[in-house]
Amino acid sequence: MSSSTFADCFCTKNNIPRADYARAVLQRALYPRTLPVKWLLPLLNRDHFTADFDLIYGVEHLRRLRDFTTEAERFNEHPSNRGWLRRRLGLRVSTSRMKALIRETLPPKSTATHSGLPVDEGTSAPFKTRASTSV
Repeated sequence: MSSSTFADCFCTKNNIPRADYARAVLQRALYPRTLPVKWLLPLLNRDHFTADFDLIYGVEHLRRLRDFTTEAERFNEHPSNRGWLRRRLGLRVSTSRMKALIRETLPPKSTATHSGLPVDEGTSAPFKTRASTSV
């Protein structure tokens, strides 16, 4: 397992200071339709991006992509993630864009192998199939 967190990898890859992490991730993970009105949304509701920043800070310490599922579920159930602007118009972070950002930022999976097949970190080796053994 890699020792680097998503935030560490993101800041290094994009050459930004850690203090700019949340705003930079927000910019990359928002639905594109949100960008032109991003400045207006906090004027309408000062807590508009609360759920988004909670997701961004929730994934900050991830070391594996598969742990994103829990954060995405929390985001979808977040009390601030209700309302017409967020649910109907989608003026919020896209979990698909966030997942893609994490996938392209974190280092590749472990390359440890067993029986010549790649083994995902933290999982057991795959079962041998009957077709692979001679009768």
